[in-house]
Amino acid sequence: MNTKDTIFAPIFPLPSVNLFPETTASYHIFEPRYVEMIKSVLDGDGLLAMATLKPGYEADYYGAPEVYPVACLGKIKSFEELDGGKYNIVLEGLFRVGLGKAVQDNPYRVVEMEKLLESDLMEDFGDEREDLLLRLNYLMEYSPEELDFSPILGNEDSFVAIVNLIARTLPLKYHQHYKLLAMDSIRERANQTLWYIDDQIETIELLKRVDPKISDDISLN
Repeated sequence: MNTKDTIFAPIFPLPSVNLFPETTASYHIFEPRYVEMIKSVLDGDGLLAMATLKPGYEADYYGAPEVYPVACLGKIKSFEELDGGKYNIVLEGLFRVGLGKAVQDNPYRVVEMEKLLESDLMEDFGDEREDLLLRLNYLMEYSPEELDFSPILGNEDSFVAIVNLIARTLPLKYHQHYKLLAMDSIRERANQTLWYIDDQIETIELLKRVDPKISDDISLN
């Protein structure tokens, strides 16, 4: 790791990916070690990385189970301290990070990490943006599940924010969400997101052809 790009921050490992750059997510913090972590983060720079636990984490959950190497660094945007010392926090995703060695592992982990930038971050994505929004309109109208993409469809956020919010919102398996986060190209992430959307649209179309009533009882996940 290049020391000039090195960041030291706590990690909050969860079984699924729920934070991408340029998106926000809410968390309820109740486990004592992570309550202590949040207190420390609030007293410091507010930085916290959301990591993803590898399968089999249950056996060592209260220790230091393995996590995947790519995470999202976030900054606490707002918080509420609750009775019993618990917290509700809103975390704003800043950028992806590659996780290195732990410099503290008790009661929570602090990890050395490096900023990861997408290779095509500054490119224009006009065509991809239009494709994504057209498909989302269809998915919202015909999906048997309650998928609310209206905040995305009506905003003027950056293409990166739109892709990442869709990637986080789609009803995917945890490893599919992680695959999207780990991609080093915005265009590649957008194309993979389009593929997932098209796959779900194809499922809806098939169900509509077989029996329109069937789709009401089918989950896309």
